[in-house]
Amino acid sequence: MKIFFTGLISLAVYVFFFPSHNIVTRENVSKSLFANDHVIIKLKSIDKTVIAASNKENSSGYEEILRNIAGKLDIGIKRIKKLYPTDKVHFVELAKKYELETYYVLFFNGKYDIPKLCNKIEKNNSVDFSEPDFIGEAGAESSKYTRETMVPNDEFYGRQWGLHNDGTTSTSTGRPGKKGADMNVEKGWDIDKGSESVIVALLDSGVKLDHPDLAGRIWVNTKETRNGRDDDGNGMIDDINGWNFAYENNDVIDDAGHGTNIAGTVGAVTNNAFGYAGLDQRCKLMICKDLDDENLGQYSWWSSALYYAANNGAKVINMSEGGFDYSKTLDNAINFAYDAGCVIVASMMNKNNNDKYYPGGFKNVIAVGATDTDDGRCREFTWGGGSNWGKHICVVAPGNRIYGLDYKDNDNFDVYWSGTSQATAYVTGTASLLLSQDPNRSNKTIREIISKTAKDQVGDPREDTPGWDEYYGWGRVDLYAALNYGNNPTENKQDEKGQESKDENKGDKNLEQGSQPAKADEPNKPDVDDKRAKKVGR
Repeated sequence: MKIFFTGLISLAVYVFFFPSHNIVTRENVSKSLFANDHVIIKLKSIDKTVIAASNKENSSGYEEILRNIAGKLDIGIKRIKKLYPTDKVHFVELAKKYELETYYVLFFNGKYDIPKLCNKIEKNNSVDFSEPDFIGEAGAESSKYTRETMVPNDEFYGRQWGLHNDGTTSTSTGRPGKKGADMNVEKGWDIDKGSESVIVALLDSGVKLDHPDLAGRIWVNTKETRNGRDDDGNGMIDDINGWNFAYENNDVIDDAGHGTNIAGTVGAVTNNAFGYAGLDQRCKLMICKDLDDENLGQYSWWSSALYYAANNGAKVINMSEGGFDYSKTLDNAINFAYDAGCVIVASMMNKNNNDKYYPGGFKNVIAVGATDTDDGRCREFTWGGGSNWGKHICVVAPGNRIYGLDYKDNDNFDVYWSGTSQATAYVTGTASLLLSQDPNRSNKTIREIISKTAKDQVGDPREDTPGWDEYYGWGRVDLYAALNYGNNPTENKQDEKGQESKDENKGDKNLEQGSQPAKADEPNKPDVDDKRAKKVGR
């Protein structure tokens, strides 16, 4: 799919001066992106007695309201799409709590000023809120390998410095690598290697399903048969391995490459003398394609994918993606999945600034930054950019020059990606291993363990200060310490690390209180500038 955009995107260059290095980092100034052929509308819930009296289905009643609104505003309707297909089996009461049946996507003919159109729609008494369908992107860029390293077992395991760092790989800015600047994975594998009962949903560009290094690792919907019918009643036809939310079909094949790298990072087949090793050696990977062939995704796709993943058994959700704009629709989808018990992990993104990107900016998400081969924050990836920081960061993990599987060629292992996307995948794998070790752990407990066992003060002391900080969060993830949590008091240091930031304390308090739906008067929705870049949907 090709999506074109117009508007101003500016780049600023910042120079950070350090005693031993003069590092030039490029900050990408963020701008809003949104589809210009449709909007998201959240209607007020219809009184069920009114529906019964009119002998109409709820969806028909809502669609009639939308048609009336469109008629009053002289909007030529192209089609109306229900954002969340009705699922009468899974989390029915939770769906009622968030009134998911009242979310619609209204496609129209002609050109409109989208923010102004949303404002006009919101003035109707039947509407809770209307917002643009914002567009985010994958949190990484790809490159090709330029030298060869071979080791026994998984053929190219020696390239995976995030799992085992021997100190021979330099950072992108030329600093020497640091031996042991990894996630302490090999000792962690002595404790747990994963479980087939843990389902990890990958919300990404899809996966190369026939890759031999993913053999047996792709989730299969056993309640569905490829017969052109919706056998399991979840609203999707023949969703055998997941669903394609970008193109609204069951084809989850990767057409951009990002998703296949993420899949291999989380769960490539390990100890098969081929390719690379996955962090979790046994989990099942549910494929939710919510990025298009340019690694771009609309928030409506992301929201639908969250709903699908939670309803179909995923316990960990990887979102190696992010968008600049706050959205009540996406916020409520995150809260729905969280309340359903899912651990949600997302990227801080790669603009090398402290802008907040979503879903990483939501309180029920583990937001992950990226480190380089010396345990320092990745100030510049192999392609540029740099790991974002901010008051919502939770932890960091290796994210630069992460080798993985290719989405076109099963025998090409010379491709690597760099970004907070890859760091996110590593934290997702850590979360799934913690669930394998104890399936009864809650998403809140998983977050606490990952945070409390992260290694503090491993990076640049000017950023990685004692306790939580906005550059490294609680520190760099340590798999062995996480899986050993509770058995070794020296590993449980968070309470001694110093006080959390006000935002972190507020977030923990909100988690304890439970999630509440975002309302129409949500205060932190950013203004949308008409001059900002806009993207045309499919």
